[in-house]
Amino acid sequence: MLYTLFSSPTSCNFSLLLNSLHKHDELLLIQDGVLAGLKNSLYMQKIIKIKKKMKILIFAINNDILARGLNLNISNIIIRINYTKFVDLTIKHKKQILW
Repeated sequence: MLYTLFSSPTSCNFSLLLNSLHKHDELLLIQDGVLAGLKNSLYMQKIIKIKKKMKILIFAINNDILARGLNLNISNIIIRINYTKFVDLTIKHKKQILW
C-alpha cells in the first residue's frame, strides 16, 4: 500500500500514520509532508525506528524539498523522486491512503 503524507507531520496524527504501516508498504512525502524527512528530527527518528522493523521505502518529491530550501537538511534514508516516479508509484499501488 502507498501512504502519501501531504501535510506537515505537526498538523496530522503522524504516530497513527506510522502505526498503520505494514511490511513492504511505501511512504511518500509530498508538499509539506517532506518536513517529516528532516535530519535528526523527532519525526525522522520515528521513521527510522519503523523502517528497522519493516521493509518500507520512504520517498519524497525532490521539487518539494527544493522549494522549501531543505536540500541539505533531508535525511539520506529518503529516496528523492521526480513527478514521473510519483506517477509510477501511484500506478504500482492499487490501494492508497492520503494523510
